[in-house]
Amino acid sequence: MTPDELVHIGNNYRNNTEPEKALECYAEAFIKEPLNIHAWNNYGNVLREMGEPKRAIPFLQHAVALDENYVTAQFNLSVAYLLAGDLERGFKQYEWRWQYEHLAGTLPNLGKPMWEGQDLRDKKLLVLWEQGLGDTIQFVRFFKNVSELGGKVLFHTHMGMSELFENNPYVYQVSDNRDDLIDYDYYITTMSLARVLNITLDNLDSRPYIEAIPKYIEPWRERLGPKTKMRVGVCWSGRKDSWINQHKGMHVARMLQLVYERPDIEWINLLADANEEETPYILNSSLRVFPSSIRHWGDTAGLLHHLDLIISVDTAIAHLAGAMGKPLWIPLNNYAVDWRYLLNTSLHPWYSSARIFRQPAIGDWGSVLQTMQQFLDKVKI
Repeated sequence: MTPDELVHIGNNYRNNTEPEKALECYAEAFIKEPLNIHAWNNYGNVLREMGEPKRAIPFLQHAVALDENYVTAQFNLSVAYLLAGDLERGFKQYEWRWQYEHLAGTLPNLGKPMWEGQDLRDKKLLVLWEQGLGDTIQFVRFFKNVSELGGKVLFHTHMGMSELFENNPYVYQVSDNRDDLIDYDYYITTMSLARVLNITLDNLDSRPYIEAIPKYIEPWRERLGPKTKMRVGVCWSGRKDSWINQHKGMHVARMLQLVYERPDIEWINLLADANEEETPYILNSSLRVFPSSIRHWGDTAGLLHHLDLIISVDTAIAHLAGAMGKPLWIPLNNYAVDWRYLLNTSLHPWYSSARIFRQPAIGDWGSVLQTMQQFLDKVKI
């Protein structure tokens, strides 16, 4: 079997969540062909997905040494650094994202200087959204840092998110139409702020930085009605078309185990785009749903304001709850865990109000939900 065939078979094992077999194939491939950069890269990447970023880094560095223009290895190396907690090297390396897969060629060139740390006193900085909703929510925390440097933030955000930042003290102007934001001195994308600001785990501020706006809070008071029980919002899935959601998301029936066992709690559905398979499960449970009441993320924040606890897998809902300082429990996958959760800790480095409940093994949501049930018995409001 040729090295390339072994790499292909290893990739199939990875896709089928059989990482140990994938590693065997990649190792055999680079033993047969020591210069096979795909084998070195894939071996390191799977080690990272298995929760071994420090072991992964040398393999990814070797792939880069073999070909410094190998974008996939350069990007994977950045994620390994970040998961290992080396944010300084990780965010510098993460700039390779602009050459990687769907982001390749999308870094805008606006004809004005990009911000690389220039003096911001009395200057306006255009910050452009990038990637997912959760990424945006996570990184707007650094608008405060920009303000402390004397700059004013003009924020180009996702459609449906500008309402969330209408009253934010660190946002000078916000719009989901970039043509509205033309008077600025420098620009930058949201996730590059951490690199320019030299963010590390030691100086990362995990305190709340987003508040719900009163005009979006009050309508929920009437919709929800008088409170008679502890209110808990749940979200069990991210984007269904995302590869990683097969690991970080759970089936709705799993989350409903909590709902069925705790009728003393008022349960609120936070997944606005439940699909046809999930809908019957929801309708046959005591989950409260508000299908036409959430028009934008300002409405979502207004709803979260009224909840005592949010239980959400790794989604934008979890990021918003953490950014608001709401009590947040995150059931977290064991395999291919996102870099922002680090490893071997129940504390979230980015959100002080969050607690992480980690799978002890790949796919083991049963143990996670059992532990959450035990914690629910101890919650006092």
